[in-house]
Amino acid sequence: MDAEGRREHSPCPECGSRDTITYHYVEGFSELECRACGYRSDAEELSALQRYTGDLLESPGAEADLPPVPMSPIEA
Repeated sequence: MDAEGRREHSPCPECGSRDTITYHYVEGFSELECRACGYRSDAEELSALQRYTGDLLESPGAEADLPPVPMSPIEA
């Protein structure tokens, strides 16, 4: 899925900044990314994909030892 990103200056729903990029996909949907506060309209979907960490059942408390999942801005 390739997206085309454009600075349409749509307001961010989190902070109201217009320093945003709107990504339009060929499949017919779009996503918004705010450069000011880091808001991403697809954050909930990405979180759902990453909810299974693959921890071993015999290792209780392993969540504290895992590094954070890197979340970088989308780049077109």
